[in-house]
Amino acid sequence: MKVLIAILVLGIQVNAFGASIKRRAVLRDKDFNAVIDEVTLPDLTSDVGYEGKYFKIVHGKNNEAIRFDDSEDLQLKAATTYYHLNVARKFFAEKIKAQYVQEMPQVIIRVDLINVFNELGHFANDKLDPQFNNALSIPAGIGYEPKGVKPWGNEIWFRPSKDINIKDFKGIVDYGGSVKGALVNFRNQNHMANLELFMVVVLNGGLQSGAGITSVMRIAGSSLLLEAIYQSSDIAAQFFSRKNYHLDSALVPEIIYHEFSHIALSDHLELTHSTPVNEGLADYFAGKIANSKKLATKINDYNLFSGKKVEKKQQYRIGFERGEYANADFVFGLLWNVGDTVGVDIENNFIYGMTSLLTTNGTIRDDLINATLEACKLHCKSPFNDRLRLYKLYNSKNM
Repeated sequence: MKVLIAILVLGIQVNAFGASIKRRAVLRDKDFNAVIDEVTLPDLTSDVGYEGKYFKIVHGKNNEAIRFDDSEDLQLKAATTYYHLNVARKFFAEKIKAQYVQEMPQVIIRVDLINVFNELGHFANDKLDPQFNNALSIPAGIGYEPKGVKPWGNEIWFRPSKDINIKDFKGIVDYGGSVKGALVNFRNQNHMANLELFMVVVLNGGLQSGAGITSVMRIAGSSLLLEAIYQSSDIAAQFFSRKNYHLDSALVPEIIYHEFSHIALSDHLELTHSTPVNEGLADYFAGKIANSKKLATKINDYNLFSGKKVEKKQQYRIGFERGEYANADFVFGLLWNVGDTVGVDIENNFIYGMTSLLTTNGTIRDDLINATLEACKLHCKSPFNDRLRLYKLYNSKNM
């Protein structure tokens, strides 16, 4: 009898640790459209909530896992993030065999969190610049004992969605009182350099180079181009029909992949601020995990911002080195082309290995190019010929 009881208890423990259950989550169908379907959530360590061996999904500043009996909307976000984070982790841990990811402790995932990140206090005050429509990967912190703030590990924060109308942008940003200023700021903030020629024609030369809106927080690539700022210009607005924008980042698979890629690469690229190289690398791996050359497109129920595309034809410009271009498509497309150049059989390991040759503040023209050429010596099947092909690629991009 005692043996039977012991077996039953052991069976419960086995079921509770490493268990799998089914829940509804946002997925991509064969045409890359967003659909809600049932998925299996792997490696759960809880039978009451969304906590597993590698991830714990919590609501806001709460530290308890979201429960299986919470609201349907909250569960959809919890199930979607949990499922896709495990997909992303499996890519790095099993396909690339990244030891850093294999040994990574459980990561806390916060959905619907509006707080700004505070390096000492973890969360800034709720009333201080509440955040919406983006996602953020934050570095571990030591806390602040005098205020009772405990240490924390690397985390990912997904902001709540908030519908924004173009008229709500009026007066928020100082455009210098001119349409020209508004268009210049829009171009830099949205990283849409190829829009310049079109607007020059439309406005008879009204768009010229200038300083962009300074980035005040690290959004890790997931604000996806705040094109609504552009539409705050009455003249520009007539060319576009869209009036409202929102982004529910916890329900967009590629954003989830992008954010975990930041975490996976954080052994070499710190989670301190956004740079074009860092964001481009996260975009590249998000695209490879999603098996798509497009990020956050065809998902209008959850994302009404522009997505990113590898196919966008762009020539290198020195302006792409600036922080306000961190979310541009250029590095994403460049790295995808680098992968094609060295060969699909080694591309993921090649790009991942290249990150160990980079620093957090690496530049595109110097550091990224040099890292790919050095990595080619180690990984390419034909280092000499493949390096020549890389030189040809960079020359075609005006680099």
